[in-house]
Amino acid sequence: MVFHCHPQTVSQARVLAVFVVVIATLVTAAPAHAVLTDSLTIGNAKAISLGHAVTADPPGIDSIHFNPAGLVKLKGRQSHLKVVAGTFSIDMEFGDYDPDTAAVIQDYTNQGYFPDSYYFNDAYKSKSTTEGASLMLPFFGMTDAPLLLAPLGGASYSPPGSDITYATNVYSPMMVGFYRAEDDPGRWIGQRMSFMQITYFSPSFAYRVNDSFSFGGAMTFNYGGVGFELPFRGGNPSIFGLGELQATTLDCANASPDNPRPTDFLCGGTFSPYEELGYLAMEVETPLAIGFNVGLLWEPTEWMSVGVSYVAPIPMTLKGDFTWTSSDSWLSVIVPLAQSNLYGSIENLVQALGYSLPDTSTVTEGKATLDLEMPELFNIGTSIQLSPNIKLNVDYKFSGWSSWEDLPLEFSKPINFLRLAEFVGESTRNALVFPLGLEDTWNWAVGMEYQWSDRTVLRFGIEDRPTSLPSDGLTPLLPMGSGKLYGAGVGIKMRNGGQMDFGIAYFQNSLDMPSGTSPLGNDTDPLNFIYNPFFGTDTKTDLSVLLLEFSISQPF
Repeated sequence: MVFHCHPQTVSQARVLAVFVVVIATLVTAAPAHAVLTDSLTIGNAKAISLGHAVTADPPGIDSIHFNPAGLVKLKGRQSHLKVVAGTFSIDMEFGDYDPDTAAVIQDYTNQGYFPDSYYFNDAYKSKSTTEGASLMLPFFGMTDAPLLLAPLGGASYSPPGSDITYATNVYSPMMVGFYRAEDDPGRWIGQRMSFMQITYFSPSFAYRVNDSFSFGGAMTFNYGGVGFELPFRGGNPSIFGLGELQATTLDCANASPDNPRPTDFLCGGTFSPYEELGYLAMEVETPLAIGFNVGLLWEPTEWMSVGVSYVAPIPMTLKGDFTWTSSDSWLSVIVPLAQSNLYGSIENLVQALGYSLPDTSTVTEGKATLDLEMPELFNIGTSIQLSPNIKLNVDYKFSGWSSWEDLPLEFSKPINFLRLAEFVGESTRNALVFPLGLEDTWNWAVGMEYQWSDRTVLRFGIEDRPTSLPSDGLTPLLPMGSGKLYGAGVGIKMRNGGQMDFGIAYFQNSLDMPSGTSPLGNDTDPLNFIYNPFFGTDTKTDLSVLLLEFSISQPF
């Protein structure tokens, strides 16, 4: 939308000066933590072109998400179709071990308890890259694709002469996922992973109270889905101690089935910290989670507007199935233990203490539950017509990502590896918690429109997106580091009164995690078995997102 600008007055100049100061303040004093994936996949070409600075300049049908009050701009019957496409890639580079970890590995190598192949770590000084997108879809589950691609849309209606507009829309507030090749060294932090939220029905309204003030609201019906495929490994050199115990104290080299000794049940197989212990596959979803959006729009003059919007948090209880498959290496240790006479006595003692020992099952299947809450969002912004051809938008935003402080998974049946980790207090046999530690955040966005002609408008935008991860909790599991989203696009008015919009946006960031700095990645705590696959290894990540979005709105 382009305002008809009056000649600039002294008061207007003062207002502009104030907002220049505001912009400078936001650019220089924005806090160090901000958004994770907010609004990236809504599918609105105008919004990404303007760096999502649209709270006071709401973008058509997607005003339902950005500011429902903006629906008052839609008159008559309107259809809205859009397509979002993009790539979401993660590259990882693994460096050397820290000196202490390297010394431990070298010491065990020199003692000769295992062949050199035992110490082979495919993630040591190697590189990883994702192959494409993996999306958790209703009815289909985890689905791999070379890129993100989704057709979306909605409709709106305002009766002739009415001050109220009704609408509904289909959009995706979160559509993130990836998959890696089966031999990719980064698979230890996720072979496949997807977080999905789809708003499939959003009955909404906006009401114009007078010439300068409007308000609106929406009830959203949402699908939520999360999928994981995670190969587990210990990654912890303390596992080397099992081999030392077998070779020295237990003298396993001289064990004989014809003359068994009481401790021979500990002389089964061995597994390396760098081997797969098991594979966890899980898909959980909910078909219905209800949310609410509200918004206000104040237009005191023809050349300025102010917008405020709020998206309420959406609690979700996701339910589905899981499968745990124990590896041959794991079973080579557990099976001899379980078959020994002493194992039963030890298990009775352990159960009396409230624990349980691993069993010999190869596959465990059951139900899984994940409770999470999609974060609340608060936006405030202004839109100012600087000249007849130039308009400036500025937003300041809050995201309640502390609701993702951790991701707790519960399983209907015990998982073998978790039974072992329970002894060191990292989990329970029926639960696994990913302590993400995400924080509530603020960020700014600035967008500009240039009216090229009566029918064509050019758009440019930038959004600051510092990481939501705490400084002491960076992780390659969610490598969303600090970066800026750059957007550009064009809007074209059609002769039938419709509107076409094209937008492109690019976001890139990096995380540098020296050995021991990532509790969910490369921690050096000898008791950290879950989830710490790159123990003592320097790790770097590079994430890049490229989005292409197109929309068309026209009367019908």
